[in-house]
Amino acid sequence: MNKDFNYDLLPYKFAHCANNQCKRADECLRSKAMQHIPAERKTITLVSPAYANPGNGDCTFFKADRLQLFALGMTDLLAHIPHNDALIIKQQMLTHFGRTHFYRLWRKERLFTPEQQEYVRQLFLQRGLQDAPVFDEYVEQYEW
Repeated sequence: MNKDFNYDLLPYKFAHCANNQCKRADECLRSKAMQHIPAERKTITLVSPAYANPGNGDCTFFKADRLQLFALGMTDLLAHIPHNDALIIKQQMLTHFGRTHFYRLWRKERLFTPEQQEYVRQLFLQRGLQDAPVFDEYVEQYEW
């Protein structure tokens, strides 16, 4: 569990969990959010107790309390590969992400999730490019 938890980074409607008896409470981001509610916060969103108490510890609302590596921006992503490969990869990304989301990723308005980074890596491999894609910067944060 990260001691430097910043509650202000939580999305406003992020569901908290109040089940302290859960087997996985000590490794769950929802439980951690519940422990760090600031005094000035008047309301929160809460997972219903009927769903937050699985006997087997297999909760559908479980969110792992670990930082993940997100990528930000891709201005040089396609600059150092053959032009034809770059065109094809860009078209595949536009199709997969959609035009608006693609350009938000391009302009650093959205982060690439680890899964999206893997998707781009697979596109490179499909074109026979062994070098891993390099994004503009990388950011460690929770996946809310």
